Amino acid sequence: MLTEQVRVLADESSLIDVATEYSVMGTAWQTLHDYGNVTLSKAALIVLSFQDRVGTGYTGSIRIKIGGTYFIVGVTTTSDAYETFTVIGYFAAGTYDVLARGRNNDAAHSTFIKNFKLGIVNFSDEVGQTMTTYASAISKTVASRETCAGALKQAAIVVTCFAQTPAGQANFENVGETLTNGVSMTVDSVQVSWTRRYQDTVSIQSASAIYYGVVTVGSAHTVAISKRNANTVVYISVYLCPWILGPSDLEPVTMNFPPASTLYVTLEPLDLNPTKNLKIGKKRSVSFGDAMDYYYTATGTNIVAGSYTLEPLEPGDNFLIANGTGGCISIIAVDLR
Repeated sequence: MLTEQVRVLADESSLIDVATEYSVMGTAWQTLHDYGNVTLSKAALIVLSFQDRVGTGYTGSIRIKIGGTYFIVGVTTTSDAYETFTVIGYFAAGTYDVLARGRNNDAAHSTFIKNFKLGIVNFSDEVGQTMTTYASAISKTVASRETCAGALKQAAIVVTCFAQTPAGQANFENVGETLTNGVSMTVDSVQVSWTRRYQDTVSIQSASAIYYGVVTVGSAHTVAISKRNANTVVYISVYLCPWILGPSDLEPVTMNFPPASTLYVTLEPLDLNPTKNLKIGKKRSVSFGDAMDYYYTATGTNIVAGSYTLEPLEPGDNFLIANGTGGCISIIAVDLR
């Protein structure tokens, strides 16, 4: 049995877990709560989750600042129900103050935050650019290597951005859009659309966005930001990892082990607990759905532990595929025969 725990639990830690609700009233930006300092002994992914709400018919906004950079803006509109916001960013070793600020579009109403959680996590084969002010294109490479199940093939690329335009509204642009104070992104010189956008259209200035994509391992991939307003400030974090899941199918390895061996793959929640999907096989030239294309599938929330014995199959002729935005692969293993 060959096993790799690619989610590095030795590095994992919960640093902040505060259920208390805090609020501010009024249209000016104010401190909701200073959650104090967190210290990273090495570079790591910071995983953040919180809930916010406002009164029915009103709009509130929350900014989270970690150290010297804004990280995400949470926008709650027209409902008194809590909304949950999550985000992951790559940060260098160091000590960072964690600050939540809030405002409301009505001077007599409040914006609320609660269930604030922040932790750190690392993965094997992870590379990143720490959250910083964007100045020039960022290139990163996930190095090729052999895992217990075969050579690395693909990695997720995740970009987290916060934008702010003085005396104006920053807007993240998708392909085909032309927006005032627009911020767009290319990956390897091709414009891409953002996976999630939080456009804070009532607070003026702030917006944040997250992009998930899939790239090849072993070559450099370049992220570049374009701004329609040169005065717009963009904070950016970029990281690549074969074990983080997004909305698109990810093939982390090219399976290479003897037939009749059993492959084990464990999927887990990361910043969300989505439905995660694991598949072994290959989409056919004429597809009749996953049940006809794939010899094995597993799906579900929480921890999904899948295993399949590739007895009549050639592993290298089939694909290991996983997806599920907010989830990850935590363990791969092969029982060799």
